[in-house]
Amino acid sequence: MAGFYKKRKGKGKGSRTIPWQPIAVLVLMAVSFVAGMWTHSVLNRPLQTDAGLTYIEDIPVITDYIPEGSRARPGGLREIKYLVIHETDNFSAGADAAAHNSFIHQNANAEEGIVSWHYTVDDHEIYHHLPDDEPGYHAGDLMEADGGNMNGVGIEMCVNEDGNYEQTLVNAERLCARLLIEYGLKPSKALKKHQDFSGKVCPAKLIDSGRWDEFCAAVEKKYEELKAADAAG
Repeated sequence: MAGFYKKRKGKGKGSRTIPWQPIAVLVLMAVSFVAGMWTHSVLNRPLQTDAGLTYIEDIPVITDYIPEGSRARPGGLREIKYLVIHETDNFSAGADAAAHNSFIHQNANAEEGIVSWHYTVDDHEIYHHLPDDEPGYHAGDLMEADGGNMNGVGIEMCVNEDGNYEQTLVNAERLCARLLIEYGLKPSKALKKHQDFSGKVCPAKLIDSGRWDEFCAAVEKKYEELKAADAAG
């Protein structure tokens, strides 16, 4: 076993160094074990289940899922990593959350142009179209790993001309903050624009007015308030 032990100059007969190679092997084995346990816990942690929201403060959340088996509901479970923010780009009077809920149901089995997302928010209510733990077709990136469709909760904000856009923003901020809490996500990492996944300028009104950072800051503020309130019981 050459190299494990060697005599030191100037020491008494039989003096030996510490056997460093076995210690190094043991350290590497311990590090590998810890890394393996961490990887196992990540790969095998339970997936999030839908939060089952019914109200966001005083705003009703109306659940009306796209039927299972529809082309717009691909099904399957996934890890939730992002909240993907959109705007409907429908400025017509009456194009509120209820109208978009009707649209998404009527087109759930369209031959082409399939779209689906999880929530539509307007100035007085929120519609919930897909379970949060299922993917949808809203981010324009197919089903790429770590993508908006595969791992994002799609949230559409209404921009109808007869609605109150500022209140819609507030309601969306409240929804995002609650979802971040429910799924253990960090605002700085989880809040994404549709644009981040496909390049499309969406949410257009928020981007064009230079208010994206303002929106994110408002969500984070509400998130911290909710965390404090939850901690206080």
